[in-house]
Amino acid sequence: MNIPEFATVLTAILRHNRHLHEVGAPLKDYLVPMAWGDPGLGRTDIAEAVAADLGWDLVYADLATRDPAELGGMPWVRDGQTIRCRPDWLPDQGSGILFLDELPQAGLANLNIAATLIREHRIGEHRLPPGWMVVCAGNHQHNRAGTVTMPSHVRNRLLHLEIEADANAWAKWASARGLDPVLIAYNRYRAAEYHHKFSATDNAYPTPRSWAASHQVFRLDLPEKLRRECADGIVGSAASADYAGFRAILATLPDVDAIIADPGRGPLPGDPMTSYALMGALSYRAEPRNFPAIIRYLDRLPEQEFAVVCVVDATARDPDLTLTGAYQAWAAAHGAMLSGH
Repeated sequence: MNIPEFATVLTAILRHNRHLHEVGAPLKDYLVPMAWGDPGLGRTDIAEAVAADLGWDLVYADLATRDPAELGGMPWVRDGQTIRCRPDWLPDQGSGILFLDELPQAGLANLNIAATLIREHRIGEHRLPPGWMVVCAGNHQHNRAGTVTMPSHVRNRLLHLEIEADANAWAKWASARGLDPVLIAYNRYRAAEYHHKFSATDNAYPTPRSWAASHQVFRLDLPEKLRRECADGIVGSAASADYAGFRAILATLPDVDAIIADPGRGPLPGDPMTSYALMGALSYRAEPRNFPAIIRYLDRLPEQEFAVVCVVDATARDPDLTLTGAYQAWAAAHGAMLSGH
């Protein structure tokens, strides 16, 4: 499943678990999702976003770097008996998501502690408050991300979800956060080659996370040569060079202002690369007052898939565009094409 699908599934699971809690079902009936995937896909961002949408708190449980004795609660002597202190990371009130991120990076002893937390919502005698739910995430062993083999009894207590990269979903997310429209257009154009290309040996390689970070790299106040070297260092030299070539076509694009001023006669792009770049530029310039003109131009495109890309990215960046008559008429005519984006 892609990232938006993971968000949908995670939300449904958490709401279902909350319903089980409200009707008094036992903890063993709760579903505990485990999101698997390559590094850099954005699983953590989705957990945070789902918690925010539900109005829940989110607490990270750092099982990978803590000593097992510390993780389970430091021993203490009270009235001649040894007890365990409540771990400082374990919530003691309210409700929310306890996020066991990078779970496979935890050592074997910590994974055994996690098994009890997953199944029984407790560490020793210290229990999670009733309104808290457990969610897990991590990388595969073939990712060489410092993972260990997860014990079978831990795996058997989880609902395993395989998460994959999706350039269209990332583009919509990136548009909503104001990332460079050229960067977004490039990731759509080169989705199969360079949106996500995991490497277990290279220091830098393209992922949804590293492309998002490259937005900041390209804003550095540096000479172009040094900025390119920084880009090499975050998405890898091959992806960086390919993206540089894509940016070079910006100088050859039709005048966006002229297109908006006269959408009926604006020149149409002649190849996919130019089309993606121009759609990125138009989506970035779209606002309610000029959106009717942009829609008129998009209606002239021989391949309406590019029009969908432009509209989806523009409305993700500025949701007010969906309130315009131009958008509503366009959506009514192209609703079937929108479903895939």
